[in-house]
Amino acid sequence: MKFALVGAGKMGGAILTGALRAEVLTPEGVGIYHPNPERRAALSEKFGVAGLDDDAIHHAEQILIAIKPQSFERVAPLIATRNAVFISIMAGFSAEGLARRLGSRRVLRAMPNLGSRIGLSATAITSLPEASGADLAMASRLFAAVGTVYQIPEMLFNAFTGLAGSGPAFTAAVAEAMADGGVRVGFSREVAKDLVRQVLLATAHLLESDGPSGIKDMVSSPGGTAIAGIKALEQHRLRYALIDAIEQATNRAEQLSEIEE
Repeated sequence: MKFALVGAGKMGGAILTGALRAEVLTPEGVGIYHPNPERRAALSEKFGVAGLDDDAIHHAEQILIAIKPQSFERVAPLIATRNAVFISIMAGFSAEGLARRLGSRRVLRAMPNLGSRIGLSATAITSLPEASGADLAMASRLFAAVGTVYQIPEMLFNAFTGLAGSGPAFTAAVAEAMADGGVRVGFSREVAKDLVRQVLLATAHLLESDGPSGIKDMVSSPGGTAIAGIKALEQHRLRYALIDAIEQATNRAEQLSEIEE
């Protein structure tokens, strides 16, 4: 068994599904490990791959850890081996902390976000020096199957959480407020939500070519409606609120990392 997945919740399942679809992994080369035999059998059937028991997990060459951080201390002794490269998507545990518990220094950390569910993830990745270039390339291919991969230093992982990890929630809050504004000026809730969805979808595509400032300038004609709205946003300090939200989310990620370690 070449590749093992430990934990197959929403994020782990999305990564496995994307990697199989992109043929980065093949079903016959993948196994799922769970200490509970019944749960292991259910996951094996769901994803169409083998189920791995406590012995088989130690023969895997690459092990993706996709469990909740609070479960790691219990699971780590069951999967520890010197013969595998470990890739963790858990928040809170540094690469060094993982290496101490897993018996291997071929350790990589990755941090995908919600976009992995639809193949549009932003994923941060880093590794210990003992992980080879081939290890890093393999992990990068794995996460490229569900989005875009960013190789960043581990010291920026909490900041990545604050921006890319928490960002979908902030964007959703802005979208919800815009829909409320649409209802305020007369649209039904259903129409307002659909208009906001379409606006955000188009804006996301336009950002690729024009950038934030370019879009704002194109829409904001002299003395027009958009610049009047921009003035209101500035008066209510929208920019400050979003900057502060990312900073606060980053600070909280740092606090949680200290607790887990």
